[in-house]
Amino acid sequence: MLAIGMDVHSSRTTAYAVPLEESDLNMCAIAEDFNKSFRNFNSDRPGYAKVASFLEGIEHCILIENSTKSHEVFWIMSDLDLTVVVAHATDLFRITKSVKKTDQHDCYELAHYMRRRMLGEFEFAECLMVDRRWMDRRQLCRVYAWESEMLSDTRRQIKSYMLLRGIRIENMTRDITSVSNLKALDLIADDTLSLLLTRARDFKNRILACEKAIRKEFSDDEMFALLFTVPGFGLITTAYIVSMVVNINRFRNDKAFAAYFGIVPAQRESANSAPRCPITRRGDETARKMILQSTFVHIKTDRDKLSPITQMYDRLIKRGIPHKKALTAAGNKMARMVFTILKNKEPYKF
Repeated sequence: MLAIGMDVHSSRTTAYAVPLEESDLNMCAIAEDFNKSFRNFNSDRPGYAKVASFLEGIEHCILIENSTKSHEVFWIMSDLDLTVVVAHATDLFRITKSVKKTDQHDCYELAHYMRRRMLGEFEFAECLMVDRRWMDRRQLCRVYAWESEMLSDTRRQIKSYMLLRGIRIENMTRDITSVSNLKALDLIADDTLSLLLTRARDFKNRILACEKAIRKEFSDDEMFALLFTVPGFGLITTAYIVSMVVNINRFRNDKAFAAYFGIVPAQRESANSAPRCPITRRGDETARKMILQSTFVHIKTDRDKLSPITQMYDRLIKRGIPHKKALTAAGNKMARMVFTILKNKEPYKF
C-alpha cells in the first residue's frame, strides 16, 4: 500500500509516495517509479487521470492540504476513484513551522503524515469535503456576508462624510441607509455623496437577492427549520451554520461540535501548571462570529431570563467576568444547545 502526499497549486501539482511497509520491496519499487513519473504535473483532470491510471489496482491513500483549490481537486480525484484525504493545514506543523518551504519538501512531509496516519497515529484533523450542492450553499451565504460587510463599510463612509461636511437631516433613523434616509440625502447630496448613496443601494439590492436565494435553497431543509426556532438565529446565520454542519451525525458529542467552530478553550499543560487559555479559534471564522453574534442577540431579546444561555451569561457578569469572556462562554453553551436541537430533531423549547 502507498501513502502519497500532493502539494497542489492552481496550475501544477507535486507528488511523492512512500510504501506503508519499508520492507515491502515491491511497493518500494512502485513508489520510486511513481516519484519519477509525478514529480510535477498539471493540476487538471488529464493530469490526475494519469495518476489514477498508474495507481489502478494499487492500494493507496492521498493526502492534500485544505485550500481554495482542494475542493476542485478532491472532486476530480474522487470521480477518478482515487482515495483522497484532506487535512487542516494548521495541524501540519512539519510544513507550517518548517524553515524549508519547497513543493518537494511539503509533499514529502504530506506523504509521511499519511503513512503515520495509516499506521494509527492521528496528527491532523480531516476536513469534511462536501459535494457541489453543499459548497454552493456555503458560497451563497458567504456572498451575503461579504455584501453585508461592504454595506457596513459604506455606512461608515457616509456617516464620516456627513460629519466632515456638516450635513444633517431631520428625523434621521438609526440606519443611515434606510429608504427614508437615502431619499432625504438625495436632495442635498453632492457628487461624492451621490456615489456613496448609489453604492449603498447596490449593496442592499444584492443582499435582498441573496436573502431570496437563501430562502429558496433552504426552504425544505429540516436542520434549517429546527435551528431557525432558536431566538437570535436569523435567516443568514441559520443557513450558514447548517451549510457548515451538513450532517450532525458526524460529530460524536456536543463538545466536538463546539470545537468544530473553535469555541472551546485551548489546552496547554506543563508539569503541574494548566493555565486557562483563550478559545482555539479553529474552523470557519465567519461561522464562529455568527454564533457569538446570535448568542448576544439571544441574550438581549430574552427579557424574561428563561433561557439557560441568558442565565449563564448573567451569572458570569455578576461574578465580575468581562462581557467578552462571558459572551464566549455563553457561545460555547449555545453551540452545545444547537447540537442537541439538531441531534434530537426537537425545536427550541425555553
